[in-house]
Amino acid sequence: MKKLIAVLLPLMLSGMSAQADIVIGRLGSLKNPIPAPTTAAAAGGFDLYVRKINEEGGVAGQKLSVVFRDDEFDPRKVVERSRELINEDKAVVLITPQGTPGTEALIKEGVLKDEHIAVLGPFTGASQVLAAPNIFPLRSSYEDEVAAIARQMNILFQKRVAYLYYKTSQGPLFEPVFQRIVKEAGLEYVGSAGFDIDPDPAKQAQLVAKAVEQLKGQRPDAVFAFAVGPTFPMSMLSLKEVLGPAVGRYTFSINNWEALVKKIGAADAQGVVFSQAVPYPFGVKRKIVTEYLQDLKHYSPETTPNFSGLEGYMTAKVLVTALRRAGANPSREKVLAALEGLGRLDLGDYVLNYSPVLHRVEPSVDITIIGSTGNLMK
Repeated sequence: MKKLIAVLLPLMLSGMSAQADIVIGRLGSLKNPIPAPTTAAAAGGFDLYVRKINEEGGVAGQKLSVVFRDDEFDPRKVVERSRELINEDKAVVLITPQGTPGTEALIKEGVLKDEHIAVLGPFTGASQVLAAPNIFPLRSSYEDEVAAIARQMNILFQKRVAYLYYKTSQGPLFEPVFQRIVKEAGLEYVGSAGFDIDPDPAKQAQLVAKAVEQLKGQRPDAVFAFAVGPTFPMSMLSLKEVLGPAVGRYTFSINNWEALVKKIGAADAQGVVFSQAVPYPFGVKRKIVTEYLQDLKHYSPETTPNFSGLEGYMTAKVLVTALRRAGANPSREKVLAALEGLGRLDLGDYVLNYSPVLHRVEPSVDITIIGSTGNLMK
């Protein structure tokens, strides 16, 4: 991933000075280690599709140029960088902001409404973000992911379910939603435990372990963890050490399975289950995956397929579809209207539905598990 970031960074920064016909504003961060892997991977997939389109002549004879501004995964800077992309770089759309807080800040600060600009492909499944005006998701919601996880728990007869979460951002807010979904699935919700955030890794590990200890008395068959960044591998390791390897460990797609294996090792990561909000990118069961793999082989054969790369690729495909409908010299308003007018759009066995009142992805969640060698299996 470091190699990918090193290759992409000069390319992404060079776009800032390029003369562009149609400017696309990319958000994200390569400076902050938490979103850096997904920022880089999504950029790789997006730029892959853009390169193909540009080599074919662009959209209505106009080439596409992506301008990247690093928001450092800071909601305040997400707003600042977005305004710069809009006012200085003349971006007609904003793409792939990372995380819920930053995208929420754009909504609450009125940037999207005031500037009549769309956000396409935010890296979040929070329903309050995905349902907001001017937001066009490419991934299933957290609710859809947990519903798929609950079905998997039922298949494995893991009936007693607990919730482990970090006490910030969406962690506490999602607890009642998680509880409702697992109960509707016929599972027994046995309780939850949360932990505070501490910048000191040793103290953070202690806080996570203490929360996991609270779950021990609830005798869960499975635990779902709403934890990100450094707290995620700590949570997975502590769950195994405290509750034992027989207890199912689950999380959702915003966590990186490769980073988990690298951090705690294949043996301790084995058995961790991830829901995936975009299609499994290593097979060819969906047409969009086949297309992605073919273009990857042609334009970037050294790049390994990955979920975020596929997500970026699909984001670009949706945007190009909208730009073609927006006509020559598209403005922010025209692109926004074109996205809202797409209706039901099948990208290739992966369906979106965009209208002036509804922007959603038809539920399509894959369940994956880390195998004994640290590989990801479907």
